[in-house]
Amino acid sequence: MVEVIVSMLLLGVIAIAILPALWQGVVLSSQQSSTATATRHLNSLVEEVRETPDCASIAAAIATRTVTDGKGETLTSTGTQTTCAAKTTVTVQLQVQDASTDVLASTTAIVYIP
Repeated sequence: MVEVIVSMLLLGVIAIAILPALWQGVVLSSQQSSTATATRHLNSLVEEVRETPDCASIAAAIATRTVTDGKGETLTSTGTQTTCAAKTTVTVQLQVQDASTDVLASTTAIVYIP
């Protein structure tokens, strides 16, 4: 009986020691989920621009948009571009920020305007 109580006590101590690592894993997983959502959103915006490479689609892509991640937080995408004209390349810079204005993902794409 004493051996069982001592072994349960030791298991409890080990469980308490492991708990912070498990909690940190949950928090890190949540942050990575937001980053993955931001990256997917930026990729879709770049693909949208490259499907129809004109000044209007670039303007639509760099306009402020919001997307909700798996945690229910709102992420906001914004962007900038160089001067858009026919027969030139346009550099498009996009970034996604969370509610606390931390940049979760950013990208730069060069698009040829025919």
